[in-house]
Amino acid sequence: MLRYFELSGRTTRTQYWVFQLVMVLLMIGAVVADIMWLDSPPAEGRLGFFALFAVIVHTVPSITVTVRRLHDGGRSGWWYWIQLIPIVGAIWLLVLMFLGPNDNAHRYGEDPRDSSGRAAPVTRSAELLASMQARRHSISRI
Repeated sequence: MLRYFELSGRTTRTQYWVFQLVMVLLMIGAVVADIMWLDSPPAEGRLGFFALFAVIVHTVPSITVTVRRLHDGGRSGWWYWIQLIPIVGAIWLLVLMFLGPNDNAHRYGEDPRDSSGRAAPVTRSAELLASMQARRHSISRI
């Protein structure tokens, strides 16, 4: 399920880090696209367009997934702003992202893991890919 603009609820460590990995890969792709585009002859006025677009698109979802990750540990989303303290704040927020969850239901919602302790699917797209693969496999048997 895509919850890009949802501040309520919880996000598991796996969901958080997969989201961040995807965003880093998209940013690398945007930088590569910028480099390739700037290499073409009419490059004036195009500096960093793709990277800038990627940052703009990534900002709100990054904030919301970080707030939900803080919620998973039983912390207020206001801890997000600790990163405004130079160096120490960013390191502290990074540490908070690695800390384990509060396994019980609390004011931020139910535990997002299933009864086996595994995290729920990372995104709706992962569920769709799995169902498409299953359909393809069942069709190939016919």
